[in-house]
Amino acid sequence: MLVPLALAACATAAGFDARMRALVGLEEAELVRAIGIPDGEYRTPDGRRFLQYERLGVRGPVQVEPVFGLGFGYGFGGWRGTGVGVGTGLAFSPAYIHPPPGCSVTFEIAGGRVAGYTWRGGGCVAVPPPA
Repeated sequence: MLVPLALAACATAAGFDARMRALVGLEEAELVRAIGIPDGEYRTPDGRRFLQYERLGVRGPVQVEPVFGLGFGYGFGGWRGTGVGVGTGLAFSPAYIHPPPGCSVTFEIAGGRVAGYTWRGGGCVAVPPPA
């Protein structure tokens, strides 16, 4: 449980920029395999092409939250009676920062490869790639 916390603590804009820089030169299909299907595409009149991603960056660390359940039952037929059940437990879920900070990345595609990128938003943070 501490590993995600430590990783989230090391996430920076410089780390995000380093991860995006590592994608420059990839074929378009490799980019899509690496970060998913883009949210949008734009073509300029002079033939330039751009892929837009709206939600890149990191999620918060995993959260552990207590949960409580309550159930009621009634038996029919040969099993007549009523019952009440109570349960508790822990839920493990990825914590999304609310509201999620924005992170928008645009990749320029030239000759079928990533030629460059731009990004904006406070949510554009990541752990730097391994050296």
